[in-house]
Amino acid sequence: MSTLLKAVSFAGALLVSVNAMSKDRDFSLSFGNVQDKTLNFELSNVKNVSVFVYNNAHDELFSENLTDGNHVMKTYSFQSFTPGTYYLVAESEVKIEKYKIKINADNVMEVEKTPVSAVHKPEYTISGHMAKLHMSDVKGPVSISVYDVSNTTYYTSNKKYAEGKVDITFDLDPKTADQYIIQVEENGNIFNRMISLK
Repeated sequence: MSTLLKAVSFAGALLVSVNAMSKDRDFSLSFGNVQDKTLNFELSNVKNVSVFVYNNAHDELFSENLTDGNHVMKTYSFQSFTPGTYYLVAESEVKIEKYKIKINADNVMEVEKTPVSAVHKPEYTISGHMAKLHMSDVKGPVSISVYDVSNTTYYTSNKKYAEGKVDITFDLDPKTADQYIIQVEENGNIFNRMISLK
């Protein structure tokens, strides 16, 4: 019996169907000139983006939340930072981008303008007891599980998706549970989303 059939037949709790979803364009980040340990960058299409800087020991050194804006220009000073490796991370509801910044022994700052990692988070559209899951730019296999707070599993899948996109609709039965958790794991990143049907 296939995973899909198991999910559908399990106490009638869950129906799964594939559905196409549209995705709004998310933020983009571009760097300007770097002079005297001062970093200039621009964020476009900002919709609640958190920006933070941390060091190689994962100590957060600075953070701020940016609200809506077509073009947001920022300047960060690294004057007080000692030589070492730092990271600038920009995170929205749908993606995380991490950029590497090095300050060498001569106190010269170098910025890698291509992200060292870019993660597209699972996106959800919730309507009543229907939950639509969408992911884009998926590079490898994706594990998806749906379970309730008592750890009863209603759906599980681990496969590679064609064209790097995941589009699945879950019909979460409120008669079986009033809260479901959808867990998605991709490339070592785990995302959990709790959906309450109350």
